[in-house]
Amino acid sequence: MATSVPILEQLCVTTAIIGLLAIGGKTIDSLYEMNTSPGRDTAILNKALQEVKQCRSSVHILYKNFSLLEAGQLPYPDRATWISTDDLIATLTDTVLAITDLQEAIEPIELCQGLAARIVACNEHSQRLTSLSTRLRWHNLTMNMMMTILKCPGEQDAQNSRLGLERRMTRLLSSNSDIALRMRRLRDTFGARSMARRAIPNYAPIAQNAPRLPADRTSSASSISEGSTSAASGQQTAAETETVPQPRLWSIFSGYNLADIPVLSMIPLPVLTLELRDNEFYTFDFAQRVSHDLVELMQLDPGQQGTSKMLRVILSKPVVALPPGTAGMNITPNTTAVDLEPPAVEAAPTSTTPAEPLRTKKKIMSFKNPLKHRIRRKKLK
Repeated sequence: MATSVPILEQLCVTTAIIGLLAIGGKTIDSLYEMNTSPGRDTAILNKALQEVKQCRSSVHILYKNFSLLEAGQLPYPDRATWISTDDLIATLTDTVLAITDLQEAIEPIELCQGLAARIVACNEHSQRLTSLSTRLRWHNLTMNMMMTILKCPGEQDAQNSRLGLERRMTRLLSSNSDIALRMRRLRDTFGARSMARRAIPNYAPIAQNAPRLPADRTSSASSISEGSTSAASGQQTAAETETVPQPRLWSIFSGYNLADIPVLSMIPLPVLTLELRDNEFYTFDFAQRVSHDLVELMQLDPGQQGTSKMLRVILSKPVVALPPGTAGMNITPNTTAVDLEPPAVEAAPTSTTPAEPLRTKKKIMSFKNPLKHRIRRKKLK
């Protein structure tokens, strides 16, 4: 019996976003199946379901806006300078970890046979599920602020979101020891700084990428546990309206913004695939396999019927298992060599792919493939 090759790869912004779209859909399906007869005793499952759905929707819209950013077609291009690279890295990092924690939290409930056993399991894991739902809601709001900055026609609304984003990220990184440590240990794995449009003095990481903290960390992993949110629902608004000095250095990318490094597949996250469940959906190979169809999906009118269904079909493409001896296609934390090549030529989709009918639609905007820069990865030792 052949043994599978462990996938050891560092996430980047693009692979994290595509992975969240895929795993978000899978988690939504799992929560639907567990909560076929929603009631008061299983209300926590419905709450988690709504938060995952909203978070996945925000990630999808964020992906579209970032595609416009890379194509140089943002309606307000100067606003890309308003979003710090650190803000994006920290938000996506904790969102990815939160989804994995949620998958772990609902697994015991999935194993239950019958509604009675499921109700008992929901009560047992209610506190953790509530905390994770709050954590996802926090990041969903953060991503909405980013989208407001990038596309809102109202200048004042965009400025308010800019200030709110800065204060929220200061609060997150000041109180979340796990994310703050990961940020400090982050390395420029893919050479993004060498591509930046301006040079910023070096910031030396304190060590290699941080290992995952113990699994039971939902109470301290986020500064926005359910208790603090419910007890200080009014205080949060007040906290975000007062001026909070932001430390100068969070990571090696402190000082950079999205306009400086618009190639998002070159921006690393301090997360390894080995830390995540269903980690094959967070790999570069999976992202490259579906990105062409995702880009074509972006051509559709936002109100086009069936876009959610087509997105589900695209992300349901089977993940091809790595054959023995192909571990060299993985990324290690110490990888430093980056080769930039022309955009990869995608094979024409077959009649079974959803991209075929999309070509008959009138294109609204022209999107570039977010994985146009191929990263050459060293072999694992």
